[in-house]
Amino acid sequence: MEQRVCVIGGATWDAFFTTAQADLVKASAGRGQPALAFPYGGKVDAQEVLYGFGGGAANVAVGLTHLGVRADVLTRVGRDWRGSEVAKNFRHVGVGTRLLQYDRSTKTALAFIVTAGRGHDHVAFVARGATVNLHVPPRLPGRYQWCYVSALATPDWSVKLRRLFGNFTRQGGSIFWNPGAGQLAEPKKLAALLRYVTVLDLNSDEARLLLRRLKRGSFRNVPAMLKALKALGPKLVLVTCGHEGAYLYDGTHCMYHEVYQVKPVNTTGAGDAFGSGWLAGYLASGMNLNVAMQWGMLNSNSVITQVGAQRGLLTMSTLAKFRAFYDRA
Repeated sequence: MEQRVCVIGGATWDAFFTTAQADLVKASAGRGQPALAFPYGGKVDAQEVLYGFGGGAANVAVGLTHLGVRADVLTRVGRDWRGSEVAKNFRHVGVGTRLLQYDRSTKTALAFIVTAGRGHDHVAFVARGATVNLHVPPRLPGRYQWCYVSALATPDWSVKLRRLFGNFTRQGGSIFWNPGAGQLAEPKKLAALLRYVTVLDLNSDEARLLLRRLKRGSFRNVPAMLKALKALGPKLVLVTCGHEGAYLYDGTHCMYHEVYQVKPVNTTGAGDAFGSGWLAGYLASGMNLNVAMQWGMLNSNSVITQVGAQRGLLTMSTLAKFRAFYDRA
């Protein structure tokens, strides 16, 4: 039976600004992430300005479609030129748009992404726009085997997801959840929904933050962190660790996949590419976890070789070529 996926979350129109006039300030003890710094009151020149599409749901829906999975996107855009371009891009690549929502009063989300020219150092300034008003129905209007939920900007996300997750799983559907900052800010509400989740997908920083906020401990060891997350209820736990690879835990075995040695240009969309590649590989292989991990890493590592969250997404033909090249390396 053909697998159909409904992807829920955000869609943005992106502007990429690359400059060499920024310094990476490393995090000091007790401080969070490193920071990009610019001269106060200065004028910053651009080496390159590019435009594209982004947003968690948009990236994943396009990624799944490229890899042969039927995907409909449930997101919200404004009735403006940016929204028209986002919708046109969905139709161009074959993403189903019957669930696409249009907002008459709020503009399409916009992301301004500054890259410091060293490949992986970037900051995204995001205006959430119409995605804040996304309507998540208690039941999906169609037959879907999977529901992929990315970051949500809606303030009442937990109420909406509780109804949707409950109804969807009772109908036999499976849920892939990649929570965003808004969900991690309310850890107890997030944790209460994990019993419905088939695959929980977080990066290592998000995983540590969630466990710390839930007072489950502070973890440096990734396998121990995976087990702590698994205890919260999901069937499978994915944790991506940037250039250190990715891990999966199914309750019995802990799996690891290293990165491929590519030259990164921009890491925007790498997590979404991993998630879409993972799920596409899982479905295409009849639920083979090794294939899923490989496809996720291939897709993610391809995306970071180009500027933009969707430009480097693999298709079935380019995935085979990408895999063959790095298998020989």
